[in-house]
Amino acid sequence: MIPRHLSGRVGSLLSSALLLCACIPKGGSGGSASSAEGDKPGGGNLLKNATFESGAALPWTSSFSPPANGDLVVKDGAACLTINEGGVNKWDAQIRHREIVAKQGHTYTIAFKIWADKPMVARPKVGQAGPPYQEFWTQSVNVTTSPQLVQGGFIHQAPDDPTVEFAFHLGGNLLRDVVLPVTVCIDDVYLTDPQFAGHAETSASVLPAIRINQIGYFPNARKLGTVVSESAEPLAWKLLLSGQEVAAGKTQPFGPDKDSGDGVHIVDFTSIKQPGVGYVLQVGEDQSSPFEIADDLYSELKYDALRYFYHNRSGIEIKMPHAKGQQWTRPAGHATSDKAVPCGEGAGCQYSLDVSGGWYDAGDHGKYVVNGGISVWTLLNQYERFKAQGSLAPYADGKLDIPESGNGVPDLLDEARWGLEFLLKMQVPAGKPKAGMVHHKMHDTAWSALGIAPHEAEKVMKRNLRPVSTAATLNLAATAAQAARVFKEFDPAFSAKCLKAAEVAWSAAQHNPSVEADPNDSQNGGGPYGDKNLTDEFYWAAAELFITTKKPAYKAELTKSPFWTKMSTGEGALPTAMTWALTDALGTISLALVPDALPGPEQSARQKQVIEAADKYLALVEKQGYRMPFGTGPDGKYPWGSNSFVLNNMMILGLAYDFTKKDAYLEGVILGMDYLLGRNALAQSYVSGYGVNPLKNPHHRFWAHQYDPKFPPAPPGAVSGGPNSSLQDPYVRAAGLEGCKPQKCFLDHIEAWSVNEITINWNAPLAWVTGYLDENAKTAQAK
Repeated sequence: MIPRHLSGRVGSLLSSALLLCACIPKGGSGGSASSAEGDKPGGGNLLKNATFESGAALPWTSSFSPPANGDLVVKDGAACLTINEGGVNKWDAQIRHREIVAKQGHTYTIAFKIWADKPMVARPKVGQAGPPYQEFWTQSVNVTTSPQLVQGGFIHQAPDDPTVEFAFHLGGNLLRDVVLPVTVCIDDVYLTDPQFAGHAETSASVLPAIRINQIGYFPNARKLGTVVSESAEPLAWKLLLSGQEVAAGKTQPFGPDKDSGDGVHIVDFTSIKQPGVGYVLQVGEDQSSPFEIADDLYSELKYDALRYFYHNRSGIEIKMPHAKGQQWTRPAGHATSDKAVPCGEGAGCQYSLDVSGGWYDAGDHGKYVVNGGISVWTLLNQYERFKAQGSLAPYADGKLDIPESGNGVPDLLDEARWGLEFLLKMQVPAGKPKAGMVHHKMHDTAWSALGIAPHEAEKVMKRNLRPVSTAATLNLAATAAQAARVFKEFDPAFSAKCLKAAEVAWSAAQHNPSVEADPNDSQNGGGPYGDKNLTDEFYWAAAELFITTKKPAYKAELTKSPFWTKMSTGEGALPTAMTWALTDALGTISLALVPDALPGPEQSARQKQVIEAADKYLALVEKQGYRMPFGTGPDGKYPWGSNSFVLNNMMILGLAYDFTKKDAYLEGVILGMDYLLGRNALAQSYVSGYGVNPLKNPHHRFWAHQYDPKFPPAPPGAVSGGPNSSLQDPYVRAAGLEGCKPQKCFLDHIEAWSVNEITINWNAPLAWVTGYLDENAKTAQAK
């Protein structure tokens, strides 16, 4: 996904400053300033890393607001920020430490050393990390090439505040006389309080040697655990239930696992089929956490994964009992502002549209058509798959307990419609330039801060429409055509509206076949979602339109496409068939799945393409020490949102099982879920509310409890994007994760947006596969 949290604006300075000492020059001619006990103020230090002696910067991180850019490193025992471009505002380039609580009436003393390789000006401040950005202390510092001591302090007169940060603003006009790049360093940084006893010592987290699915295993399915050990010889294992041994055996040495860097063994305890609670796997002195063997492992998760969409609805109050907890209730977000969103600068239009409703895309409050498109398609496909191959009973009217429950329409379709209606609103009206095309996205005109609810953000953030794109237009053509056939029996008028919009969009895309989203349109509140190859979107849209209308023109588009004979599978790239930017497989799946979508032989050929893709992903399982249907691309890395690649591959495997009834494919889906729920290199359940080590701190504006305790944690059922080798955010870089093995490039922290964001197009396949597994729990058989 897209970076969601950049720095905010500066508020007004409070008059509570006690002392603003001038800088006191210290000896030296650059390099690290040595610590001196005499420079350390009395009291406990609220800062968790004062001297950088560990070699890591955390919890200090850098923050750059484009076009500002640079990098933070720890060098010679100091945190040093190299600024290549300083941006416009002072806060566009900064070093900051968050997670500070300031207490009303307490006296705080500040001290730090600072220097740079060129004379410059710095503006350190202690204040709120988010709106209204009140400042409690600040000072202008003339930084020299020699380390110098800066001291100051204040009495905190405001109420207790858990959102305080110590930041060094270093950008904008502070650099007006500086030839860039420039490197500025800080060391021996203190924010002390005589009444603060200090941070409780925390022991280093030790990962368990035995990695399992932290929820459990189906009785008759394959049951694998992974043991981290460098031993080349098999190890003895035993399975305990209520402390009693029920099985024993030897591990299967796998050896070095490329994606994790671990030496691993496989434990296979498939033979144990007796349901029970409290099973424990033991190898030597190591024991796993307790787990279940049961058929109903995912009976609630399949609903929690879908409720993610209700929680992230725009334009409607989130209330009880639908929210399933008072802490997750909130007023309607952007209920007024999104009724008339104007075209933004450079959007190529001069009107406003009602684009209310829909789902917030991810951790921020933007709404994007191409990401919304694959999300809507996945929910509608879930309906079509369960109708054609399974049972719709779990998704009947009332099952999800959403506001529309009781209207006679399956709840799954009601939720999909909430997202689809936003997509329809993004279409350019008749009579306007580029009528029928679809705006690529809409979002705030700047990045908002963490710890802000949608209805609060609406009061302080302006929103705008961005330009149209062919990709967005084809996303609407495809999803609206799909919806037209699905909703025909429930709401003929809405079905007709969808089909008309789809065909208008198709025609508009035909006349504007290469309008790309601006790849640079990511600096002001939203990511670009650029896509240069649109042949797959044309194929997908033609497939959905043909299935719905049976018009020969759409069939002709299909048969002339290269995707008619070969579905994308990620060959030569990341091993996956579908993402928001790679969509031909969506069309192929619909053609393979929907009854009578094609004549028998042609439909069988599409099913064969799905099966061939599944074979490729199944082959990956045997190459993985953690036994999951994914792996690195040619660059040896995991991508942003790697867990969604695992989930989408699981969908392909599930469909292959539907088409063949070969147990190996269903087993591949099960093993993928094992990985997501804890049998992985970090023993991390990537789903909130599930497992002994669940996802707790996803990057999200409202589910921001880690940032500010007045906000709620994430509800159960949200899936993290997971390991990402590129480490685009400052938090993970400051954590010293550079060079991490692909499966270990992850931190469960709200600031770690490049590894720990959550999004609609990742939760949609989670809902699909958990529903699929719950349906197939009793039929799953070990191959």
